[in-house]
Amino acid sequence: MEHDLTAVVRRYDEVWAERDVARRRDILAAIWTEDTIYLDPDVPAGLVGPDALVDFIEASFEQYPGLAITAISEVAVLHDRAWYRWRQTSDNGPAITGTDFIEFDAAGRIRRLTGFYDS
Repeated sequence: MEHDLTAVVRRYDEVWAERDVARRRDILAAIWTEDTIYLDPDVPAGLVGPDALVDFIEASFEQYPGLAITAISEVAVLHDRAWYRWRQTSDNGPAITGTDFIEFDAAGRIRRLTGFYDS
């Protein structure tokens, strides 16, 4: 069975735009696994599972009022992997850009997401 991995990535983008915690959890339940690992420069040891990501996003909303993350490239997919570029803005800091690299499981859910910030 073939999965629309680009659509999964766009659902992930929705998670970062969703202010309602319950709705954020619902979206993640469809695209994330209980042992998915999220890594970026702010959490180099990684976060494991949907609850950890939900909490991290909530803390990010509190730390950066007006936080918005927007895709600035198309999603490139190669077999069970993908990458795309994004831009983060907020009310209290400079915009930053970065790239997310994503690995999917056999069911088309995200099993590992590694984000890099541009210097």
